[in-house]
Amino acid sequence: MRIFIILIIAACLALLLPRFSLAEQGQGKVAQTAVSQPKPESSSKPVLYVPPRKGAPAPGLRRGGGTRGMNKSIPVISVLAPDHVGFTLLEQPVLFWFAPTKQNMSYEFTLIADSAETPAVETKLPQPTRPGVQEIRLSDYSVKLLPGERYLWSVALIMDSEEPSGNIVAKGAIERVNRDKLEQPLPSHLGKADAAKRYAESGVWYDALMAISDLIQSNPADEDPRQQRASLLEQGGLGEVAASIRNMRTP
Repeated sequence: MRIFIILIIAACLALLLPRFSLAEQGQGKVAQTAVSQPKPESSSKPVLYVPPRKGAPAPGLRRGGGTRGMNKSIPVISVLAPDHVGFTLLEQPVLFWFAPTKQNMSYEFTLIADSAETPAVETKLPQPTRPGVQEIRLSDYSVKLLPGERYLWSVALIMDSEEPSGNIVAKGAIERVNRDKLEQPLPSHLGKADAAKRYAESGVWYDALMAISDLIQSNPADEDPRQQRASLLEQGGLGEVAASIRNMRTP
């Protein structure tokens, strides 16, 4: 009788063992799939800015203006320009500057060519409605950049209308270049998603920044273009501005 019971138990175990083996194999496949499953990649396309070799520093270039001293009421303004002459392909690009606070103050925009004695534009800017990144559209002032001409542009915070020397001034430099003059080839047709990356790689600072800003404006909740902008600004020597913009959550 004992032998009969032992035989029955052995038969049951023989029937169950294949099922356990199949279950272990199934679990192994699930685990293997989980390990081998690639992690979703970020949709952000890294921006690598390659400065043009001819983008030399401009005389008197000062991209930030203001004070970090005792007088905390005076804001620090900055133009979003690189630490050299930045390139654009456009005759009427958009220029960007940064105002960290919203105050009841006047700002003035000036654009002058290296070869000119008088400014192409010298006008008061609309008062910012919010702190953060501001834009200046050259098309609003009916001015067109000439190819091969370098321009100095500035934003001044008017401290005393009777004493211009006391104004807080931030300056940048820009040059319009033809596509065939770029050191790195640039495709004639660019998709909206990779335009900033292509412009940056070809050393076209202002157009790269414009492409990123367009993405931010079209989808303010998307973090990727904001990260691209911060990266571009840091590579252009504007790390402090990039940090300020990031902390403000400005558009």
